[in-house]
Amino acid sequence: MDDLATTQQPIEPKLIAPKQHESRPFSVTILMLGVLIITMINLTRLVLSIKYWGFLGSWPEISPLYIAMTGFIWTSVGALLLWGLWKRKIWAPRLMQAVALTYALYYWLDHILLMGHPANGTSGAIRVLLPVNWQFAAGVTVICLAYTAWTLGRAKVKAYFNPVNLEQDSAR
Repeated sequence: MDDLATTQQPIEPKLIAPKQHESRPFSVTILMLGVLIITMINLTRLVLSIKYWGFLGSWPEISPLYIAMTGFIWTSVGALLLWGLWKRKIWAPRLMQAVALTYALYYWLDHILLMGHPANGTSGAIRVLLPVNWQFAAGVTVICLAYTAWTLGRAKVKAYFNPVNLEQDSAR
């Protein structure tokens, strides 16, 4: 009778560590590949801005310091984000969201405000504000942001980055 009384008590959820051998969701691997590509582009921007500092300094539009600093900042942020995604850090999904939105904003502000666009032809006013291939760039930006939001919102991805799972005791 004593055994029956102990089995009737409510079962509390217990904390268990995640399985370390869980495979990374393919959608997270694709995000990591995108982060790697953008990080390498910005590393190239940094290295080439230092290598061709004198040449870039002769151009009046943009300082080589701006090019080098943005290359350094985005390379550093990308490396940190890539490491966080690789190591399944709990903060990596939030940082991925913030970086995706911030990089998209940076990209468009950089192209609209800092790039020189000639104003000629009947679409001169639009060309002053937007790059020549702005429709393609806008489409790629929307697709990348939507894919990032979709990936980070999936239950499988959330579970992958969750360091502690709540599970009911299997003795129930």
